[in-house]
Amino acid sequence: MPTFTFNHLALFVKDVAESVNFYQRVFQLSEIPNSASTSNTCWLSLGEGKQLHLIPRPQ
Repeated sequence: MPTFTFNHLALFVKDVAESVNFYQRVFQLSEIPNSASTSNTCWLSLGEGKQLHLIPRPQ
């Protein structure tokens, strides 16, 4: 039977800074370097090599 695996989840958010604050405060996630771009996107570690990417929602 095949297994499902992922390395990151990406969410569009209204306010990146506010969302980072929430995930760090509630889930104690730590910020990791965004190695893909210089955008306002923030990456947080979910542990075990998995990441949460918070992307500014387009207007």
